[in-house]
Amino acid sequence: MSALSFARQAFGREKPHSSITDWVDILTASSIQEEAYDGIPELVDSINLQASGPAEASRALRKKLKHGNTHQQYRSLVLLKALVENCGQKFQNTFADGHMVDALKTIANDAGSDRRVKKKLTLVLGSWRDQYKDDPAMSVTAGLYRQVLGHDRRINQDLAQMVGIDITAEEKKKAEKAEAKAKLKQAEKEAKERREQRAKKEANDAYKKKRVPFDFEKDKPKVLASIVEASQATSNLQNAITLVNLETDSLETNERVQECLAKAKQARRPVVRYIQLVENEEVIGTLIETNDRIMTVLEMYDQLILASTSKPTNETAAVTSKLAAATLNSPGSESSGNEYGTKGKERSPVHVHPDLEDLNFGAIGQSSNNLPPPLRPHAFSDDGYEEETPDHRVTLSDFSDYESSDEETHKANAGASSKRNYVTVSDDEELAPAASGSKQRQEEEADPFADPFADK
Repeated sequence: MSALSFARQAFGREKPHSSITDWVDILTASSIQEEAYDGIPELVDSINLQASGPAEASRALRKKLKHGNTHQQYRSLVLLKALVENCGQKFQNTFADGHMVDALKTIANDAGSDRRVKKKLTLVLGSWRDQYKDDPAMSVTAGLYRQVLGHDRRINQDLAQMVGIDITAEEKKKAEKAEAKAKLKQAEKEAKERREQRAKKEANDAYKKKRVPFDFEKDKPKVLASIVEASQATSNLQNAITLVNLETDSLETNERVQECLAKAKQARRPVVRYIQLVENEEVIGTLIETNDRIMTVLEMYDQLILASTSKPTNETAAVTSKLAAATLNSPGSESSGNEYGTKGKERSPVHVHPDLEDLNFGAIGQSSNNLPPPLRPHAFSDDGYEEETPDHRVTLSDFSDYESSDEETHKANAGASSKRNYVTVSDDEELAPAASGSKQRQEEEADPFADPFADK
């Protein structure tokens, strides 16, 4: 039996089969990723442990390169590169035999080979050339690039010369086309940027053209309307602030105040613009005055907000009083106070003529005790002093025509007469008729109810 197996090994083509071949079959299976390095250390150990390991590994990889599918060819190149870099000098000197070179040339020259496999072969051989070009011991490995790919290029050149095609000229033509294409692409990019800049510039110019130059005579109604609107907005804002009770309400939360504030700010914008454009002396003064009025109320609003947040008792009252006394009239007109009375504030004292200070007319329907008494008929004495009419009734003897010749006695009796009817006793009985006669004459002259035809 042993002789039979020996004869088979001696005369047959059966090659040694060990774990190395099994590892190559496993690592080139379709379930393994193309660039995976799992299992390579075990394969390296198996090759180094056996004397025939490098030859068996090279034979197994060569078989996959020649007869395997695309995945097996790609994986064989990956394993070959890893074994050259890790198995040592023995494998590096023995793997690149004639059979391996033929297998690599077949892949490089076969038109049916996969492009990815060809590209991988070029990368592997190029890396060996660059890595071992200065190492004399690795000259065989470094020369594989020239042997495999250089021969292929030379064959292609010979074939091209036979057909009459110059590869150098063809490559130059391709390079020129690529360069022209790149230049065209760059030119298109620059042209696009120029178009965008031109469009942007045209848009800016069109916007400037739409804005008609300012003409005062033409835009005068707009200017005056802006002044009126700003004045009205200022007055509305001032009145809204004045009517707010700062002790119970806040300016920031009051809807009326905030609405008037927004309108005042909006109305100020055209006023500021016209101040910069208008050159008429009469209108520019009104515009500046209107702007000052708006700014005064806006500053007052800010002061009230600041005062209400810091010291709401004293500062708010002071600012409110200033607001009530603020002058918001146009120049040349007489300054006046606020049209509406300040809520919760006393009126300023009014100058009253001295003759009217003691008069108090009161309200309708109330008592009139402070009025002066009504006028009554009265008589004047000889001395010019006003005397009241006696309360007693007169008789016919009081209107007698008797006159006394004693002037001095008459004056004395007249001067001693009282405003009231007192009973007197005279020491001289003769003087009594004279006194009564004088008194009768005076009453007759001054009595407004006397009969004017009585003596006639």
